[in-house]
Amino acid sequence: MYVSSYLGLVSWMYLHLRVNVHSGTRTQYRSLQMPSPYPLSY
Repeated sequence: MYVSSYLGLVSWMYLHLRVNVHSGTRTQYRSLQMPSPYPLSY
């Protein structure tokens, strides 16, 4: 049970990071140029 939950967490983090990198590069680049009041982690 512990190993399966660990694998699920790793796969979820991998997919989440892939989606964030794929869809959020432009917004993060723009937020680097001009700081926004919204936090980057959501």
